[in-house]
Amino acid sequence: MKTLVNFKKREEENNFELFFEANDLPRVQYLLETKQFKDVMQLSHKDEDKTDVKLRLVLTRGGRRFTAQLFEYQSSTRCEAVSPLMEFSTKEALSDCGGVNGLRA
Repeated sequence: MKTLVNFKKREEENNFELFFEANDLPRVQYLLETKQFKDVMQLSHKDEDKTDVKLRLVLTRGGRRFTAQLFEYQSSTRCEAVSPLMEFSTKEALSDCGGVNGLRA
């Protein structure tokens, strides 16, 4: 008896991080849940040192999907997930004026 195993090639991924102030956490969560990606991008900060919240984005190389998860810094060396892992199609992001498209590497 033969057993056939089908392995899918794993898509390459690009990892990105956006940073926010702690008081912006509820707003960022709401914007993600309501798929307002352009507003998330505009709210983010470039300087990680002055922020308490990190949004980790993982975009597939093919650009078909991405995941997002929010983390809050508990100390200078530890951060904890404060949202579930959310998955979106890139079409959803592009429908909101290309908010995530600007992250492509």
